Amino acid sequence: MTKKQLFAILDPKTWSASIIPVLIGTLYSTYQFGNLRLDLFIAMLLSAVGVQCFANVLNDYSDYLSGLDTVDTVHDREGGILVFDSIPLIQVKKLMVYLVVSTLFPSVYLLFHGGVLVAIIGVIGFLVAYFYSAGPLPISKTMLGELLSGFTMGGLITWLAYYIQTGYIDKNIILISIPIIIYIGSILFTNGLCDIEKDRATRVTLPIIIGRERSIDILKFAYVMMYIFVFLSIVLKTLPNLMFLIFLSVPLIVKKLKFITVKNISLKNRSNIMESSVLSGIIFFLFYMIIILGEILRSEFL
Repeated sequence: MTKKQLFAILDPKTWSASIIPVLIGTLYSTYQFGNLRLDLFIAMLLSAVGVQCFANVLNDYSDYLSGLDTVDTVHDREGGILVFDSIPLIQVKKLMVYLVVSTLFPSVYLLFHGGVLVAIIGVIGFLVAYFYSAGPLPISKTMLGELLSGFTMGGLITWLAYYIQTGYIDKNIILISIPIIIYIGSILFTNGLCDIEKDRATRVTLPIIIGRERSIDILKFAYVMMYIFVFLSIVLKTLPNLMFLIFLSVPLIVKKLKFITVKNISLKNRSNIMESSVLSGIIFFLFYMIIILGEILRSEFL
């Protein structure tokens, strides 16, 4: 397997779904209490990205093995590396084993510092990542895929990143994790929206059930809800008043979401639509993190 093939199958463009929760959970604990254990942050980041890489590879492997990904259903080389490149499946299996083993090291480090709760959350996260694509009835084939993935990555990872820094989980971190849950759920929702034709014969996803037009409406409303929950967090003093600056990101996100239309939705446009969805969230949370970081620096030096 070449470096280019490895890069494609690990799919780094999706890593925002694991990196953002870790960054938000860690930054918020520092904002609230001023403490930061850099070693725990690095271990948490490596664990979260490692599990996502495993999930990405397993998803491609399962779709290829089941015949869901073929030259007729996959139209871009980057999104179907196993379809277009002659990569021996034994190499893919070895890569998954390597990812599991390498992720264990930072995970065990977190376990020694965080105790039983870290183990429970970690096991739940890994099981959802595994059964999302594997098992007798993969989660991705049901209408629960977006909900469980959003809750696991947006919720559990954010809470765990906060917990290992503070020693507990409170209502504040639960509230500020809701926009992250919505964002990650929306990424999976967009993926299902692009794959309606491909999935219709083997899956019963939310986009298939509710149709293209309503799915697009729900996707765009999801971003509205992200802003609403930020506003609520400001009103409840969970986030600083300066967080109102996040509304400056609205024009940028609207511009990205305009590309997601019934006319543009197709397997051929899948990469561009997914890019628009992912980048919309990155823009939102980049504003979010810069504002929190600014508050941390202001309280530290002013």
